[in-house]
Amino acid sequence: MLNEEAVFSGRRLGGLELTALFTGFIAATYGFGIYLFSTLIPDMKGDLGLDYSEAGTVIALAQVGFMVAALSSGLLAHRFGAARVVLFSVLVCGTCLLALSFATAGWQLIGLLFLTGAAAASVWVPMVSLAQAALPTAHRGKALGLMSSGTAYGVFLNGLAVPALVPSYGWRSVWLVMGVLTLILFAWGVVRLSGVRFESRSPAVDTEPGAAASTSSVLRSPVSTIVLAMMFFSGIACMPTQNYLVSLLRDDLGYDVAEASRAWSAIGFIGMFGGLLMGWVADRITVRRAMLLTYALLVAAILAFLHHSSLVEIYIGAALFGLAFNAIFGLMPAFVSLNFHGRSATTIFGFGNVLLGLGSMAGNYLGGVTKDALGSFQLIYVISLGAGIVLLGLTVMLGVQAAKK
Repeated sequence: MLNEEAVFSGRRLGGLELTALFTGFIAATYGFGIYLFSTLIPDMKGDLGLDYSEAGTVIALAQVGFMVAALSSGLLAHRFGAARVVLFSVLVCGTCLLALSFATAGWQLIGLLFLTGAAAASVWVPMVSLAQAALPTAHRGKALGLMSSGTAYGVFLNGLAVPALVPSYGWRSVWLVMGVLTLILFAWGVVRLSGVRFESRSPAVDTEPGAAASTSSVLRSPVSTIVLAMMFFSGIACMPTQNYLVSLLRDDLGYDVAEASRAWSAIGFIGMFGGLLMGWVADRITVRRAMLLTYALLVAAILAFLHHSSLVEIYIGAALFGLAFNAIFGLMPAFVSLNFHGRSATTIFGFGNVLLGLGSMAGNYLGGVTKDALGSFQLIYVISLGAGIVLLGLTVMLGVQAAKK
């Protein structure tokens, strides 16, 4: 499938190894760097003196780091090289994860999670451009789908590590173990990627009509506008849904740590295959139709969490969410890379990640505030459901505008 060798300067690296390495980077920077805190909130907030409003603020401010890096990572990749930016970001993430095991105050969480959020964006944005240059178009949807599923591998490991380590060794041990794993991945990347320059399979110049147009004109095109709106609403629909699921199960519904962690692991386990599966579907029925199917699965998952008649229904919702969530963030860059080229693609994806961060920040902040105000996470899940329905409508509009492009 992906056994073609990627095109490099001075060295060959198989497409399978490249995809596996990048998937591991996403597992660390997203699965550990962004979502591990959400898994540990019930255990950490007592030790650090946080309530849910403060925890929600910490998660929201971490998205500021994500947005700053989303805007700057393209420029940094151009200045220092995309592979170097990716490797440095993984190093920063691993170091911060280790430091989080020694945190004693909320302000330390804000600073360290700000950096891990930045590392996630500065890994993913250059990584998409590297994949576009190194992997054949016929397999790019599957490759990006698998890479985006890296988040699921990280989430799955979170779900295994928390019930195994927290009861005996405390929450600090989880950060320590994940930090060590991330630095091992960094070492693998240094050995295989240092000094390698990716050479594009396509012409170096942007051959898209109007490629010389300004950034503002690129962003104002109807297709670009819809893509940016979808990134924003994806942040509102997806991030608080995942970030507050363990807290919903443990604090609102009264399930224990093992039951809640199994739901988290279900998201990760199904998500391991979800991105690849939906990428395979996208290569056959078009990316946009796969996106429509994915958002329908997302809506169904949120409905299951809202209804929560039984633990089985929660697990079904977690499985559907894992399938949808990890596909969304592979299908969107796949759509951008197929419909835009060169500078236009980088511009749209960079600004799209900023809007994803804004949506995530708004959703995460509202989740913490509404929990403290109303005593329940119900309202934030209703808001996420509404965002999912909006995304279905935007995907239909995207098809209409793309046909005119």
